[in-house]
Amino acid sequence: MEQGHYGSDLLVELLRRLGIRYVAANPGASFRGLHDSLSRAGDPELVMTLHEGVAVAVAHGYAKAAGKPMATALHNLVGLQHASMATFNAFADHAPILMLGGSGPADHARRRPWIDWVHTANQQALVVRDVVKWDAQPASLESLPDVMLRAHQLAMLQPQGPTYVAMDALLQELPAPEIDLGDWGPSPIASPTAAPARLEAVADLLVGAEHPVILADYVGRSRAGHDALLRLAEALAIPVVDLGGRHNFPTGHWADCSAERHAQVEQADVVLALDCRDVRWAISRVDHDGRDHDVLLRPGATLAVMTLNEVKHTGFLDLEPVITAAEHLLADTAIALPVLADLVEDAVAARQGLTAKVAARRERLTGHTDDLHARTRVPVESTTGGISEGVLAHRAFEAVREGPWQIGFNMFRGWPRRMWDMVEFNCHLGGSGGAGLGFGVPGSIGAALHHAELGDDTIVMDLQPDGDLLYSAQALWTAAHHNLPLLVVVVSNRSYGADWLHQMRMVSARGGDPELARHGIDLTGPVIDHAALARSQGVEAFGPVTERAALDGVLTRAASIVRDERRPVLVDVVVDLPTGSGI
Repeated sequence: MEQGHYGSDLLVELLRRLGIRYVAANPGASFRGLHDSLSRAGDPELVMTLHEGVAVAVAHGYAKAAGKPMATALHNLVGLQHASMATFNAFADHAPILMLGGSGPADHARRRPWIDWVHTANQQALVVRDVVKWDAQPASLESLPDVMLRAHQLAMLQPQGPTYVAMDALLQELPAPEIDLGDWGPSPIASPTAAPARLEAVADLLVGAEHPVILADYVGRSRAGHDALLRLAEALAIPVVDLGGRHNFPTGHWADCSAERHAQVEQADVVLALDCRDVRWAISRVDHDGRDHDVLLRPGATLAVMTLNEVKHTGFLDLEPVITAAEHLLADTAIALPVLADLVEDAVAARQGLTAKVAARRERLTGHTDDLHARTRVPVESTTGGISEGVLAHRAFEAVREGPWQIGFNMFRGWPRRMWDMVEFNCHLGGSGGAGLGFGVPGSIGAALHHAELGDDTIVMDLQPDGDLLYSAQALWTAAHHNLPLLVVVVSNRSYGADWLHQMRMVSARGGDPELARHGIDLTGPVIDHAALARSQGVEAFGPVTERAALDGVLTRAASIVRDERRPVLVDVVVDLPTGSGI
């Protein structure tokens, strides 16, 4: 480092060497040194947000779209507490983020009265320690390169997730010592994989099965896993159920049975569960009324599991119940699944008669899925004369289908998978991970930030429930401020729709008045004008759209603005209340 540089300049240099392109932040005095260093350097670029939870969610969405981390800067205890929900989402969703916190001063003699005392914890990371992979609070600038290298290594190591480094405010503002960084930079750790014998055992199960089924949830977090899943399914003509944590399998493919998970599990003799957020959920029918579930595996069926969940269970959080499986592999699907696909392809080529068996199964499966896709791709019409969720999903796809697109977020009860042609890797980034509200807009902003970085003409589509939007509506300002190619379609049922379904269950079970199910649920009296809310923050907006006849024109116009002018647009669409299950 040159003489006259400060601790925060050293941190910026380390971020640059780690390949960090952006730092999302809401300004805070505890990282004023870092803020100044970022402003002077210009690289990494400072992405301004209006809330710390938005900053983390932006980084979360960027990580899923780009496959690499960005950083956030969080103001002391208060900013970190604002960011804790978004951090939980990122942890649950396997999203790598370098979270940086301004802390301190740890030196009691250097604290200003009141404000520095009330904002300084003895261990600041305690606020988020249970939902980050690792944390540190370096005591010297000399230790900072090692700390940042480990933070990056562990964020990127599978299962990926956020790490947190709190840098004392005084360290940021101290002159930096001369540190020879040499060839210091990213140093990745190899991902865990399964022993060859265990993969061979799973291959034997699949090859010997009469009715195998694959359940895939987070496989699509890597291109290697995504492509290997397709090879594996085609090698043995295995039905695949995409559970939606990421985009795992192409819609419309002859092996795509995502629309009938329950039926496929019930008839299977071998089930392979890949990267499932909860295997019990994947193989069960959930009873929302009775808060119970029925495991669908038939007697004698064999369950094989490939997951990394087991290394994420903590005393604070268990991600799923204990799973008993014939083969339970702790392995990264990006590494292990291509090997499994190779083994199965080799077995099919080597075993006499197996090719004919696979061909016959493929023919039967193709006929079945042709009918399945024809039945499930029809949008259910509104019963009120308005706009149904299915119609909106279909029309939204028609508006963007001619050019590159990516779904940054949706909480849309499966309609996008039914109505959109999802073929390309990473075309759908999944949900929030932890099912916490407020992720949709900022997460999609992170994805749009990546496409702005690439300079391509992709539209990032946020199919955004109105209730979720209102947790982080101020994120729209960031989209406008940074001129990002984002199309926000507000799916406005003017209620907390999933909770309305639960309240209807209570009314049904207890014999109450159905109108009371709307009490404390409806977002009416007054109705919120989401388009006006967007325009007040510099985002062009249309709506509310209430008539189906107007829908196509508005969506087409909005999509053309985003694609041609590379700036955000919001369309507020009023839809019917949901039907079906809720969380």
